[in-house]
Amino acid sequence: MMNENKIVEKSSALYAKYGIKGVSVDDVAFVLGISKKTLYEYIENKNVLIQKVVDNNLATFFDKVTEKAEEESDIFKSLCLIYLNTIREVKKINPSYIHDLKKYHHKQYRKILEFRDHKLYKTIENFINQGIKTGIFRNDLDMQYVYVNQMSKVSILLFDSFFECKEQPSVQDIYKMILNDIRGITTLKGHEIFDRNYDDLLQLK
Repeated sequence: MMNENKIVEKSSALYAKYGIKGVSVDDVAFVLGISKKTLYEYIENKNVLIQKVVDNNLATFFDKVTEKAEEESDIFKSLCLIYLNTIREVKKINPSYIHDLKKYHHKQYRKILEFRDHKLYKTIENFINQGIKTGIFRNDLDMQYVYVNQMSKVSILLFDSFFECKEQPSVQDIYKMILNDIRGITTLKGHEIFDRNYDDLLQLK
């Protein structure tokens, strides 16, 4: 049975795979097996559809990124799971999706930036602050710098201009870079624990 959620979910998958400009409303209707007229009975127009897609994607993204992380008692594992899940989810997105939002739907693009710079930031900040309290992370950290440094590595998957002459790095390549960053913000106590558990962190699923 057709409903708005089904339309938004299918549209989300198509936009993530082909970009927004690469998918018309006719394409969405065809994949759903309905007419464009029927689609418009549920969604007012393409702009509204894109708004709902972005909102849905951000909610789903956050759920997948934080999956299992809050269940862990080990702060290193929690933090690494968030970064690993973030990298995996970003890897699934066609860079055109972000480029198209920025160029043609800037308000929706701003939602993604707001999510990245506030909701995701606060989640990571919370785990790092827990690590500071337990003595595994340094207490002189500039959290914004740490976060920007780590997110810049994730963004290579979407904006890879620095790697024009090389193959795009894999999920594991980016994850190793961030593991190195995490090691760099540890105390001596944290460094010992981190290195002792490095192989396990590297193999996180």
